Amino acid sequence: MKKLHAMIIGLPLSCFTLNAMAAATWIDNRYAHTTAAEKNQYKIGLGHIFDNGAGVLASAMYDLGQDFDQMKSSFQEFEGWYPFPLDDKWTLTPGGLTDIDSNGTKLAPYLTLDYKINKALSFSGRYRYNHMTHKERDYNGYMDYNDSHQFDLYLNYQASEKLWLQLNPEFFVNTNDFNASNGQKTHWEPSIVARYRVDKHWLPYAEVAWLDQDQNHDDQVRFRLGIRYYLE
Repeated sequence: MKKLHAMIIGLPLSCFTLNAMAAATWIDNRYAHTTAAEKNQYKIGLGHIFDNGAGVLASAMYDLGQDFDQMKSSFQEFEGWYPFPLDDKWTLTPGGLTDIDSNGTKLAPYLTLDYKINKALSFSGRYRYNHMTHKERDYNGYMDYNDSHQFDLYLNYQASEKLWLQLNPEFFVNTNDFNASNGQKTHWEPSIVARYRVDKHWLPYAEVAWLDQDQNHDDQVRFRLGIRYYLE
C-alpha cells in the first residue's frame, strides 16, 4: 500500500460528534460504490481533533475496479481546520484541504459558520473554493483551470445519545468553461449520513448521496459504509 496521505474534511458532523469528547484520535475505513459508473472505492484515513476543536485529517483513496480486481491509488488528501467561537451558539471555522493525484494538486480553502440551535440540533453553512493547480482543456478547446465554487449546508441532529444524523446538500458552480458530469456548469450533490456510536472505540456509519446525472442522463447514486475506530 502506498503512503498513507490525505485529509478528509471532518465536516461539521465530525466536529458535532466530537465536541463533547475533547481530544480524540481515530482511524477511519470506508467503502463506497457509485452507480452508473459502477465505481468501487476504498478510503483509509487518520484524524485527530484537539481540545479546542481544531483538527487534522489525512487519508488515501483507492480504486478497486468494477469487479474488485485491483487496488489502484486514486489520490491522497490532507486537511486542517481551526474554530473560532463567536459566542455560545455561533462558531466561525476557517480550514482547507489539498488533494494530490497523478494529474496534479487541488487546493480548497473554505470557511464554515456553525449555529447551535439547541443541544441536539445544529446548522452549518460552508463556502469552499476548489482550485486546480494544473490546466485542462475546456469545452472550447483552450487550456484553463477547472475550478469551482462549492456551497454546503449541513443540518446535524443528535437523535439519541449514540445516534447522529446529517443532511448535507452541496451545490457546485464551475468558474470557467468546464461542465460537470451532467453536461452543465452547475450541479447538486445532496447526501444523508447516519453514525452510531457502539462504544468509546467504535463508530460505524452509512451515507447515501445523489451525485446528479451523468452525460448519459443516468442517475449517479453513491453508497458509503464505513467504521471509525477511536484510540485511547
